Amino acid sequence: MGGLLLMQHFCESWTELKSIISKRNLQIQYKEYVDKYLTYAIDGVIEFSIELWRDTSNITGIDNAQNDIDLLDFETNYKSDSNNPLSPTSIDGKQIVRAESRPLGYTTSFTCIGDSDTDIGDGKELFWDFSNDDDLISSDESIKTKRIEFKFLDDIYLKEGTIYFDNALKKSYIDICVLCPSGQYYLNNNGVPTLATEDTVIHQYLSHHFIYGSCHMGDELNTEACSSKIPSYCNYRIDITVPVNDQSSIGHVSVELYRSRTVIL
Repeated sequence: MGGLLLMQHFCESWTELKSIISKRNLQIQYKEYVDKYLTYAIDGVIEFSIELWRDTSNITGIDNAQNDIDLLDFETNYKSDSNNPLSPTSIDGKQIVRAESRPLGYTTSFTCIGDSDTDIGDGKELFWDFSNDDDLISSDESIKTKRIEFKFLDDIYLKEGTIYFDNALKKSYIDICVLCPSGQYYLNNNGVPTLATEDTVIHQYLSHHFIYGSCHMGDELNTEACSSKIPSYCNYRIDITVPVNDQSSIGHVSVELYRSRTVIL
């Protein structure tokens, strides 16, 4: 049987190809040549593609500066995750059908601490204590806020989480978000890749979530599916806001996530 005949769609830009991949949930593929990458994605019988030039010395009619930006973006943020199978199969060649949310190649991890610049589980603890001024970012006549910022060395998928707290006063609440650092790209609400000119909140996973009293067994945040993949260059932020007269409440967050490794070997 002959191969499937694909309809070719040549994208006008790398940005267009990324937008198509995002909107259609496609797997990015590439062929590497001496002077270029042919990057593409397949949706049924349509192949979307664009060339990214590694050597522009013999190429005319392109924006060299933009090509260099796009090339760096591909090699830094996309290349390592490209060329995965469109339809995963088992070692005996059978197509895999899965009902779980955990992506292939990832494992489940539970943590109350972020990563450092060099190691997993050696970063910022997801813990707060209002008996001191650690991590305090603002205070006025009525409320005060502590901020915990952390990161992970790998791309991750967020699954679920649990909040533990003790002696929280009425009207205390928590916000949790993901930020794209200045100089990196994120997808706006229309699926268009956008350069962050400042640290930009791109996901607000917990908004003004009230806590009160003590919850030693944990306030679980459950979901059927995991989040979309969050790149390793993103940062995470927990803001805990309490009445200004709070001098004793404490708490921490436990995060369930999927990542490709849990230790560095």
